[in-house]
Amino acid sequence: MKPVLFASTKPFDRAENLRTVFEAYDGEKVHVQVNPWRKHPEIRSGKYDLMVIDEYPTESPGKTVLIGHGIDGGKTCGLDQPHPYYRREESGLITYHVSGGSRMTETVARFDGIPKERVLPLGLPRTDMYAKAKKGDGKTFLAEKRSYLYAPTYRAKEETPLPEIDWDWLDGALNPDELILVKAHTMTGKILKRTYTHIVEVDPYEPTAPYLIDCDVVISDYSTIIFDGYLLGKPAVLLEKQKGYTETRGMYLSYPGQYSSMYCTDEREMLEMLRTANGLGETEKECLRLVADACDGHATERVCELIRKLAECQ
Repeated sequence: MKPVLFASTKPFDRAENLRTVFEAYDGEKVHVQVNPWRKHPEIRSGKYDLMVIDEYPTESPGKTVLIGHGIDGGKTCGLDQPHPYYRREESGLITYHVSGGSRMTETVARFDGIPKERVLPLGLPRTDMYAKAKKGDGKTFLAEKRSYLYAPTYRAKEETPLPEIDWDWLDGALNPDELILVKAHTMTGKILKRTYTHIVEVDPYEPTAPYLIDCDVVISDYSTIIFDGYLLGKPAVLLEKQKGYTETRGMYLSYPGQYSSMYCTDEREMLEMLRTANGLGETEKECLRLVADACDGHATERVCELIRKLAECQ
């Protein structure tokens, strides 16, 4: 039986879903980092029949299991994007797509361009760590205060810009026992132009999970990081200062109503919501049921079992 090839499009330490499965899989295996837009000699070397990858494949050794980076259900992706980088002719390379929720199966199949039978709602492996996590387990400085994690979504060139937040006002309005952590997308780069007393920015390349575990509330606009927060019981405040993104990019649920019960358009509203937010309401719970009902702490087991079965059939 040939080894299983695990191909990550990010460095191994940041390929959270793929790394989680790689470390748990007890069969023969090899990891390689690939460029998602170029062909890789290792994939077509003939040494493998089965590949697990975390981005749309441009080639396959035979069978390919796709595990995306995030929970599906936020902004449009794949073939649904206004400017898709993924081509329909590549859909035949996907044997199975591992999804976070059973109610997203038809949606995932559509934006992948594959039959819905090939979308398997097994859950995202990296979310298994959330099952028993509580504030403080991330071992970050956020655990010491009432803390808010600001993580806006990545914007492509043609999409609306990041919101222009009045950081000076916010820093002055925060209490001594409050803290905002800014964590931008890796493709966005750092956001803050100077240092503040109650607002801290960390390197975009740092792992997000420890900060997510230790914060009290998530602040975002359109990022699926709010789904991860819901799995941890963290409420989310949606801040949308410049409208237009949802019209040009598109969202899978009704925005903002199906995503969060807390939506605002300025910093003052946001701060009031942050201070009163506590636990998940019915809107947030239903959102979680829609997009991540398979993220129950046992996703890694199910994905490893799928890989074993496919490997044995080689």
